[in-house]
Amino acid sequence: MSTVARVDVLTADLPFRFSFGHALASHSSTTNVYVRLVLDDGTVGHGEGVPREFVTGETVATAVDALSRVLVPAITGLEVTRPEDVPGAFEAALDRAGPDGQGPTPGARCALELAFLDAYGRHFGRSVSTWLGGHPAPVVQYDAVIPFAGPRKLAAVALAIRLAGIPRVKFKVGDGLERDLRSLAVLRRILGPAVQLRVDANAAWSAEEAITAITRMRRYGVRAVEQPVPADDLDGLRQVTAAVPEAIIVDESLRTVDEADVLARTRACDSFNIRVSKCGGLLNARRIAEVAIAHGLAYGVGAQVGESAILSAAGRHLAASLPAPSHLEGSAGRLLLREDLSLDNVIPGRRGRAQTFTGPGLGIEVHEPRLREYARVVSTHHPAGNGR
Repeated sequence: MSTVARVDVLTADLPFRFSFGHALASHSSTTNVYVRLVLDDGTVGHGEGVPREFVTGETVATAVDALSRVLVPAITGLEVTRPEDVPGAFEAALDRAGPDGQGPTPGARCALELAFLDAYGRHFGRSVSTWLGGHPAPVVQYDAVIPFAGPRKLAAVALAIRLAGIPRVKFKVGDGLERDLRSLAVLRRILGPAVQLRVDANAAWSAEEAITAITRMRRYGVRAVEQPVPADDLDGLRQVTAAVPEAIIVDESLRTVDEADVLARTRACDSFNIRVSKCGGLLNARRIAEVAIAHGLAYGVGAQVGESAILSAAGRHLAASLPAPSHLEGSAGRLLLREDLSLDNVIPGRRGRAQTFTGPGLGIEVHEPRLREYARVVSTHHPAGNGR
């Protein structure tokens, strides 16, 4: 038995090694939200969320406000007796917080949930995969993701991917069709015919533009197209899905279990891209995958640009717990970040393969001095108080 004794809400600015651009945004750094949760026996858990206003409407400010005002007070002082009670205790506490506990702040909820699962996993000696069901795969395989890039950089990145033997590649498009086509020609020439190539438009097109673009991209062996139209254009999404043989993947249109159900029932897509932070944590992410499975849709695990090892570990646990995800993104670590926040190296090896984390909690060790270097504490909460 153990009780939540202290919760710190933090934000951290993490600089990138290079700019990462796509049709909705370009980033040279990221501001992420963190939760450090301490149990009464001294066990510490960490969680992370990456608010993206253009995906969920959530900003760093609204995420921090939701954590400090509603979410953290709901679980501070919470007592859990048995390991099997951990997920239910967390969700029941947020339910008791009322509508504000279920508000549109998935990154905030994700950060708190991961910290809670990490802390209690360590306390009970259980991996977070315990609460995701199934039998975790010992090894997962990551894809490569290529942002907007000029011809020389694109060729260099494609060559590195080919030498690494990574079999699946996602390329960001929506920067002008003719440029996209030239880039795809370069990619296919360097990667070779065996690599599975998909594109991500990040909502750049109308339905008509999407059908035209996908038709012209077909010669390069593009197998799937992610989020071809704006997130709220479900009619356009259905139109594209019905019109082309390539698999249509939803990302920005998919944030909640309810949205997953609507997308699946109306056959608005062929596949889900499930990102832990935008979906509000591991528990809801798993439920969204179960919707896909129930409706015979494909699904994969995506990642937030700029996530640290904390979210990367969560994504790996999710992918390992699911039967046959079609793709897996993330774990870029210090390939993208100047400094990661873990003592562990989360970067996959050759062919994108990486071992599943098997230790208690998230299975990684956060580098506390580095977290303190990059982060600032926004509020601290104890059972007897409302935070500062």
